[in-house]
Amino acid sequence: MNRRSIVARVITVTGVLLLIAAAIHLLVTPTLKRVILDRVLTPEELLIVSPPFLLNHIVMGILLIPIGFVTIYCASGIRAGERWAWVISLANGLTILSLPIVLGLVMRPEHFRSIAFLIGASLITIVGITMTVALIWVRYDFQSS
Repeated sequence: MNRRSIVARVITVTGVLLLIAAAIHLLVTPTLKRVILDRVLTPEELLIVSPPFLLNHIVMGILLIPIGFVTIYCASGIRAGERWAWVISLANGLTILSLPIVLGLVMRPEHFRSIAFLIGASLITIVGITMTVALIWVRYDFQSS
């Protein structure tokens, strides 16, 4: 098996993981609202906090769906040596890799005590690192002529 085939498999798996992350985001949003926000906040606070919270979780979940599908779609192009697939995959990988970096910069340490948050942040970190490292490994196969 050549390097591009290995990276194509990695890209496919990371695309599937992105779809799983999207599904988790969308599925847990109502539960998080009901279990956390509705129990902790007053009705007045809920009117302020709930809309951006829901928007954030729903938008993130929805945006992860096309990123996951495009990533999976690019795997065959990676296998075939198509430069466009490598460029799109690298853009996706770097974008996903930026998420844990931003989380590390803006979140307070106590937020990292939440198991659900840690699982989500870990999944995104693993996907971002794996995609980016795999694509850098085969970068010379995609040099423009």
